[in-house]
Amino acid sequence: MSTKTINDFRHLTDAKWLDMLIQSIDTPVVDNLEFPRFPSDQIQAQFVGSSRQDALREGYNFYHLAKAYAKQLGRPIGPGITALDFGCGWGRFLRFLWKDVTEDHLHGVDIDPDILDSCRQQGVPGKLARITPMGRLPYEDGSLDFILAYSVFTHLPESVFRHWMNEMKRVARPGCVFAFTIEPRRFLEFVGSLADKQTESKWHAGLQVHSPQIPQHLANYDAGKVVYLPTGGGAHRDAAIYGDAVVPLSYIKEAMEPEFRVWGHIDDPAQFWQAVVIAQRQ
Repeated sequence: MSTKTINDFRHLTDAKWLDMLIQSIDTPVVDNLEFPRFPSDQIQAQFVGSSRQDALREGYNFYHLAKAYAKQLGRPIGPGITALDFGCGWGRFLRFLWKDVTEDHLHGVDIDPDILDSCRQQGVPGKLARITPMGRLPYEDGSLDFILAYSVFTHLPESVFRHWMNEMKRVARPGCVFAFTIEPRRFLEFVGSLADKQTESKWHAGLQVHSPQIPQHLANYDAGKVVYLPTGGGAHRDAAIYGDAVVPLSYIKEAMEPEFRVWGHIDDPAQFWQAVVIAQRQ
């Protein structure tokens, strides 16, 4: 029985590819294709809030939506493009993009060297690189066609947010589609609802500390300001550069224009925990 390569599967629908990825959680070789392994369920959940099939299905919804927008905007995702997963974690989106993009044009970056080492050990496809919180992306100006950033800009204080938005402007080629998530206003309302409650997790306990300030935070948000809660995220992600950020769409547009045009904003908790923004480099 011959071993297949990823090129034998590029014709598959996204839904069929998702089915294969789910099978690969427990069976690393599916239809004679060797898939990357997965880190522990604990590590998966630490980075994305869920694990195994749940994590893949949630990621699939974002990946599939971003691809649909890219096609609609005239920049379909395929082997000829260069793609970046910004804040790749354990490689959830790199696994999806493996079907679409050749490995020499598939990139992932993260500030956590430990999770990048894990990706390499598990055989996650693509070229991986570590970045620093206020560093520079290791790519030439105007070199990327497609950028995903899931649950990254939801954690950055304003100065770090601005820094990476400027880096996206630098590395994005005209026509590049950039899909990312932001925390919507309802996140602040949720933090306010935690006041005087028994919290369910360490994360919720950290948020609860900020519940008394939520009325002022909501006023700031409604005035178009970034709200940052310095909750921190453990090793490599201290509270000075990592917490919980809620950024109004009006601020997003101001920070991205004129280089990027925002084409989509989906704030629907039935589809995504966070709100999704789709933009394109002009």
